[in-house]
Amino acid sequence: MGDPRQDLHQGVFTFGIPLSLGGWIAMGIGVLMLIIAVPTFLLAGTLVDAPPPGEVPLVADPGGEQPDDAPTVLREGRQGAEGHWVRTTAKTTETYAEITCTTNEDGEESWSLYVLNQRSEFLLPNGDMLVLTNPSAPHGYPTPGCQDYTVQANEDVQLLVFVNHESGEEEVLGVGVRDERAQRPLGRMTAFTTSFGTLAIACLVLMGSTSPPGAGMLKKLQRAHDPHPRLHQDAEGLRYAVAPEWSGDQHDWVFDPPGVEAWNRTMPYAADNPEALLPEHPNNLGKLHLATFTMYSVWGLGFVAAVSMLGIYSDRAYGLIGRLIMQGSLALFSGLVFWASWGRWKRLHSIIDTPTSPIRSVAVGMAEVVGEVRPAATGSMRVTVGTQSVPGSSTAITALTSGIGKAAIKSMTGQHLQQHTVDGVVAYKWLQEVWETRGSGDDKVTKWWHEAEDQGSTPFLIHDGTGGLHVDPATWLNRSWSSATQGKGSRMASLFGGGRSTFNFGPAVFDWQVGNIVSIGSMTGINRPRRWTMHCLRIGDPVYALGRVQPRTSEALAAEGLDGSVPSSNLTMVGEDDVGISASMHRGTELSVMCSVRSTTEAIVTPALMVIAAVLPILM
Repeated sequence: MGDPRQDLHQGVFTFGIPLSLGGWIAMGIGVLMLIIAVPTFLLAGTLVDAPPPGEVPLVADPGGEQPDDAPTVLREGRQGAEGHWVRTTAKTTETYAEITCTTNEDGEESWSLYVLNQRSEFLLPNGDMLVLTNPSAPHGYPTPGCQDYTVQANEDVQLLVFVNHESGEEEVLGVGVRDERAQRPLGRMTAFTTSFGTLAIACLVLMGSTSPPGAGMLKKLQRAHDPHPRLHQDAEGLRYAVAPEWSGDQHDWVFDPPGVEAWNRTMPYAADNPEALLPEHPNNLGKLHLATFTMYSVWGLGFVAAVSMLGIYSDRAYGLIGRLIMQGSLALFSGLVFWASWGRWKRLHSIIDTPTSPIRSVAVGMAEVVGEVRPAATGSMRVTVGTQSVPGSSTAITALTSGIGKAAIKSMTGQHLQQHTVDGVVAYKWLQEVWETRGSGDDKVTKWWHEAEDQGSTPFLIHDGTGGLHVDPATWLNRSWSSATQGKGSRMASLFGGGRSTFNFGPAVFDWQVGNIVSIGSMTGINRPRRWTMHCLRIGDPVYALGRVQPRTSEALAAEGLDGSVPSSNLTMVGEDDVGISASMHRGTELSVMCSVRSTTEAIVTPALMVIAAVLPILM
C-alpha cells in the first residue's frame, strides 16, 4: 500500500458520515426532527402571541381602556397589528356545547367537546355581544367522573379575548366553561419554543450519529484490506489456523506485518530478517493530520443557536418554572456531553501521547508496546466453544469429536465441527446464550438468556519487528474490577469498556447460532435456539499492551533454552499498575485509537459552547 502516512492526511473538514446501521437510523431520526422543526418555525410567524392565561387580567368590558397589566403583543409575525389580551366573563345565549366521555378496554377516559353553533354568541355584562369565530378554539372544561353533559344557554363562561388595536376587533380565542379558566390557543411563543426545542434535540441526535474524522478513513482502508491468515502452533509445529471465516474489523491490521517468512524461527525473540518496525507501529505512522471539523461541529453550533433562542421564547411560553425545567434539562444534558467528551479526549490523548517503546530497547518498568502476536514456547490453544447440548441432540458440543458427532452437527445445522472450534488462540472469552421464556404471568420474559461462558489464555510474544517480548495475558485478563481501576487514568480499560478486566478483545471475532427464533421447536421449547459469541486474540493479531516490564527468572529462561543473548528475551511484561497508570491490553494498534479522536475544537470547544448556551438563560 506504499507509505501508510500518505493515506492518513485529511483537510480542514470532512462530513463524518455514520458507520453503522444504528448511526444511520439516528441520522434519519435527526433529519426527521429537522423536517418537523422548520415548518413549525415558519408556522409560528403566522400566530398571535398567546401568554399564559394566568398572566392576563380579568375585566368586565374587553372594549374598554387597556389595563396596565394587559400583555401587548403583535397579531402575527413581525409586521402584524398590535393588540392586547384580556379575560372576561360572559353568558351563553343558547345551548353551547356537548361534552362526552368514553373509556377504552383499559378503563382510560377520553373526553371531547363539540361546539353546536359554529358562530356561537356570548352576552357581556354591558349588553354587548362577542362571537366565537373559531369553533376549534381551545376550551377548558371540568371532567367529573366519566359522565356526558351539555353546556346550556345562560351559563357563565370565561373568554380569552385578543383586542386588535388597529381594527378594534375583539377576537374570542379561548373559552372556559363551568368555572374553568379559559384556555389559550397555540401561540407564537409556544410554537417558536417547540420548534427550537425540537431543533436542539435534533442537533444532539445528529451529533451522536456523526463519526470522528478518521473513522471513515480507517474503515475505507480496512475495506480495501483482506485479513491475512492466522496461525496455530502446537506440538506438530506452526501451521495455518482452523477457524470460521472472518472478514476483519476495526481492530485488525490496516497495513499488514511481514509474513511468516520474515520471522526468525530459530530465535523468536530476535529481530525479523530484515529488521524493521512494523508498518503500523506508531513510530512509523508519525503524526496524523485529521480534519479539524466534521458535521459534529455544525450540529453543535446548531444546538447552541437553538438553545439560545429557546431561552428567549420559553419564559413567555411556559412561565418561569417551565423555562427553568426546560433549560435546566438541556443544561444538564449538555454538561454530561461535555464531561463525557472531555474524559474521552483525555483518555485518548493519554494513549496517543505516551511514547511507544521499540521492543529491542524496552527497559524494566512501565512501558507501552505495540506489535504482532506470535507464539511463545507454549504455543497456542485450540478452543472449542460451548458446553451445552445442541438442540435436537443429547451429545455435548465439547464431546463431539467422533465422526458420528460431526455428522449429527452437520445434519442439524449445516455446520461442521470446526465451526465451533478456533485454532491459534492465546487469549479468549466466549458466551453461550439460549432463547427461551422465563418467569410467569406479567413477569414472563422471552429473550436471549446467559447459559454458559469461559475464558482462558496462554503466554505469547509481542513482536514489533525489532524484537519479541514475553507477556502473560492472564495478568490482564484475570484482574478484578478494583485492581483494574486503581490509579488515575485507566486509559484503554476505560476507553474500550474495561468491564471486570483491563483486557479488551474488541468486537466478537466469531458468532453463530443453531436453531431459529421463529420455529415450531422454539415455540414449543423442544429445540431451543442457541447462539455463541467468541472474542479472542490469535497468533497474527495486532496487540497493544501497557504494563510492567520485569526480568524473567532463570528457571523460565532455562525452560525455553534461552542463553540471554537477545536482551528482550530476558524480560517479560505483566498487567500490573504503577502510580497514576493502569495496565491495559487490547487487540489492535494505536491507529484505531488515533482515528477515533476528535479534534480539540470538536471535543472540547463545541461541548463547552453548548454548556454556556444552556446555562446562560438560567442565570439571566
